[in-house]
Amino acid sequence: MNLDQMLKIDLNRIEKEIIKIIKNDPDLPKNSDVRKSLTDMVRSGGKRLRPIMVIVGSRFGKEADENKVIQLASLLEFVHVASLIHDDIIDQSDTRRSQPALHVKTGVPTAVHIGNYMMARIVELMTVYYKDRDQILNDLSTLVTTQLCLGEYQQLNNRFNYDMTIDTYLLKTSNKTALLMATCLQQGARLAKAERLVIEQLYDFGHNLGMAFQIRDDVLDFTQSAEVLGKPSGSDLINGQATLPVLYAMEDEALAGRIRSLNVNTPIAAFEEVIEEIKTSDGIDRANALSRQYMDTAWSQIDMLKSFPAARDLEQIWYYFEERIK
Repeated sequence: MNLDQMLKIDLNRIEKEIIKIIKNDPDLPKNSDVRKSLTDMVRSGGKRLRPIMVIVGSRFGKEADENKVIQLASLLEFVHVASLIHDDIIDQSDTRRSQPALHVKTGVPTAVHIGNYMMARIVELMTVYYKDRDQILNDLSTLVTTQLCLGEYQQLNNRFNYDMTIDTYLLKTSNKTALLMATCLQQGARLAKAERLVIEQLYDFGHNLGMAFQIRDDVLDFTQSAEVLGKPSGSDLINGQATLPVLYAMEDEALAGRIRSLNVNTPIAAFEEVIEEIKTSDGIDRANALSRQYMDTAWSQIDMLKSFPAARDLEQIWYYFEERIK
């Protein structure tokens, strides 16, 4: 059974709401490339974890308006889809969900334009939907215009930067992945007028899950086969990203020297040799251990919310993530 089914969430309503945002946009002609590209991306599927979190967050409040919650969930999934466009360009990923990535189909300039347009459109809609909800408007606008963009910039700016500290990596991971998950739970609860402490606890839960998820994803880039990944093992390193397993591996001075020798002109064969060494270093186990710490902290936050029936929904989300970071 899928997570949405376990939580009794109808994801079709989310997709219809997102498509409605696109169709009702007066600035998008019916046959425009932007409109078609956006519609295709939305209909290509996905786990819809972020809108699920919005809905679950709303279950901790006392005044959940179902239609408004679905609307908010759809907006935040729209934000996520836009961020994927930029991520694929920065990561030089040619596929997304086993299909050609948008920038492969349209060219990089058009894909960048579409991603930027989506972000701008979201900010515009937020000012309409939440003009009387200052805290929600401020939080969402900051997320879209600053924090997500910072995460993307930090990733781009640190290509082949082997001097990046672990704290910088964690900040980049937070901006790129964890903040959006945390915000989804937070704003769902805030929209439903949950208590302030509950909103904060939900934010922390989502942030810890997001950190664990991204760290584990960075580990899988080394440990999964090319067939499973849909790209060569170690692609992050090949594209210049010093992820947590790499930073830990660099504490071995001999291996650090070989990693530092890698650059944009290095032959793939040389990358592959270093990737194999990283796989056998303690960097993998140490990164997995930190991911586990974030998961354990997230579980402790569920315990703080046990008085709410919706705490069981958080458990389902936790177990869903647990299966994916083993």
